[in-house]
Amino acid sequence: MNSLSANDLVIQPGQGEKTASDMKIVVRTKRLGGHFSVMEGEVRPRELLAFHTHANEDQHMYIIAGELHFEVGGAGGLRFTAGAGCHVLKPRGITHGFWNLGDKVARYVETSTQDGFERFVDGRKEGLMSMVGGATENLGMSFETARALEVMKEFELTGLAGANISNPEELLRDPKFREALRTDKTTREFFAYLGGVKVKQFLRELLP
Repeated sequence: MNSLSANDLVIQPGQGEKTASDMKIVVRTKRLGGHFSVMEGEVRPRELLAFHTHANEDQHMYIIAGELHFEVGGAGGLRFTAGAGCHVLKPRGITHGFWNLGDKVARYVETSTQDGFERFVDGRKEGLMSMVGGATENLGMSFETARALEVMKEFELTGLAGANISNPEELLRDPKFREALRTDKTTREFFAYLGGVKVKQFLRELLP
């Protein structure tokens, strides 16, 4: 115990490990006996954190700022809203996603058991499709792209949180994504929707 310092125990504001995703890793599982990680995330206005399921991790969120809308259990499942100061539990084995209908960035702290989600976030630096494909093959995660597209259309959402995709053109530079466009209809529909959103935004800025 005497060998510890305050720097070993206190993470100051702004500290933490930036990643290629929208998540910042505050504490990795290796510092916590392999039991859980601590991250910070954000959801910008009109963005969706797309629907997915964890087979291995239980998760907990504490919302720092803003308000988020949740769907748990897929279409016809439970929907609710949680704002700053709320804790939200996301048990393993249950599909979940959330979105921001406000005009300010929503910020939250997330804890995840084991290191699977940590490795998922690390995978973003290899490209979105490598991130998703690796999680499906190795980390027990599954993704509901069709449901994500339905909810984005329902609420006229304009972007994806978590994945850090500022421009759909980035996706086209990924050979694995181009292959998915060629072989998967849902991926094509999703990309067409995102592209259409960007065109609408451009026209609103261009035209008086």
